[in-house]
Amino acid sequence: MPETKTQRSNCRFVVQRTPDGKPVVIIELYQDTIPNLNRVSIGFDLLGGTKEEQAKKVADLLNEHILDVFVTEKEKGET
Repeated sequence: MPETKTQRSNCRFVVQRTPDGKPVVIIELYQDTIPNLNRVSIGFDLLGGTKEEQAKKVADLLNEHILDVFVTEKEKGET
């Protein structure tokens, strides 16, 4: 059975605003160690009515507890 390949990158969470002014939480990678993520942005929509100050608290909490993001390739045939 082949070994599963996992790639990791240290990251942080930041608050950005969408074009319509809604705050969202975005993952920023510190290194380009996950080639599959080089051309994408990963973010989280927040519940309607979430204020920017609340979004910053969410990002701060994530930054305090999450070290890195990782991607694990599935073997062929896995769903």
